[in-house]
Amino acid sequence: GTLVVLAVVAGLLLPRAFSGPPGGGNGTESTGSPTATARKPVVREQWASDTDLWQPVVADGTVVGEDDGLLHAVDAADGDTTWTYDEGGVSSLEGVSDGVVVASSSEGTIHGIAPDGGERVWSVDAETHARPGTTFNLYLRVVVADGTVYVNTMYHPPEGSEKYGTYAVSALDAATGRLKWSRPVEPILSGALTVVDGVLYGGVRETDGTYFHAWDGDTGDQLWRYRASASRHYGGEVSAITVSDGTVYFGDDRGVLHAVDARRGTRLWTHDADTESVRQWLEPLMVADGVVYGGLGGVTSEYETGSVRAVDAGSGKPLWTERTERDPELHGLLDGAVLFSTKAGALHAADARTGAPAGTRLSSGDPDAAVDGDRVYFDGGDGRLHAGRISLTGS
Repeated sequence: GTLVVLAVVAGLLLPRAFSGPPGGGNGTESTGSPTATARKPVVREQWASDTDLWQPVVADGTVVGEDDGLLHAVDAADGDTTWTYDEGGVSSLEGVSDGVVVASSSEGTIHGIAPDGGERVWSVDAETHARPGTTFNLYLRVVVADGTVYVNTMYHPPEGSEKYGTYAVSALDAATGRLKWSRPVEPILSGALTVVDGVLYGGVRETDGTYFHAWDGDTGDQLWRYRASASRHYGGEVSAITVSDGTVYFGDDRGVLHAVDARRGTRLWTHDADTESVRQWLEPLMVADGVVYGGLGGVTSEYETGSVRAVDAGSGKPLWTERTERDPELHGLLDGAVLFSTKAGALHAADARTGAPAGTRLSSGDPDAAVDGDRVYFDGGDGRLHAGRISLTGS
């Protein structure tokens, strides 16, 4: 939940090694005001660890992530490795909840791990929540929130079935791994999944179009169902979700952003990004001070050009657009600026009101960062996890 969101809220860079021109440099183009002040993100490096961590998460003074098929934890203060978890072929760190690190394996096992020592607390095989006659295929999404692990799963159908796959949403107790409930979903479940205030939100592509669902997080019961697209050919899939002040905002892979009343499931507005080619809304979406911020990128490749958009949260009116050289990833707001990075290896700070950008080169690849307070932890492009303190300089 919260920590998963924090895992992508990041400002990241090595100011002594990488620097770029302020303004619309580093392959970006902005439609914001050209006279607006753009401040440059800077990080003062604190340490560099001996290991690299993929998708790091920060919790209780520890940074946890995956490297070479193993789960590692390093001390957030100095980068020293505190433990390594090598049981069960863990392939993906999913999050932290109520003092338990949650990870999954490609074979379908969910693990609960103690964050202080790295011992296994519990493990649950996918057969626990599989429908009779089905076998595990893959996890589309795992979300950890409010003491519960929510799992979007695709299964191989029973032998002789005409279906390509079957789907279900399941809930596990984060403290014990016990199955709380499992809800079959037909025919196709999207990968996007979010839980806020005890309500689980996700997308389902049905035979007559795409729908957005709200389920009770405690029981799995459906609360409402919103029709997002009526296309029988391809109605798109939900690709990003956030909730703020009683409104659910979700984007799809047709470039459409929807605002829906969180209690009733009724439409408030839609915004079509109207891109020249197929683009999808990327996670995370963010809402602050009456504005929705989101990134758009390629549906088939994360290495295509993209953009960052600001949309009025009350009306859906577009406010500004900042084009990017690769798919962007939003990292949060810092002192009046929207931070985002791209897989081209640059961090950008765009003025939250106007979109006026400034950027700095980070590395040759994806920085893959996490933040905790004013500390940022990131891949500097040298195979090591770096830690630093972030600030914004003048234009």
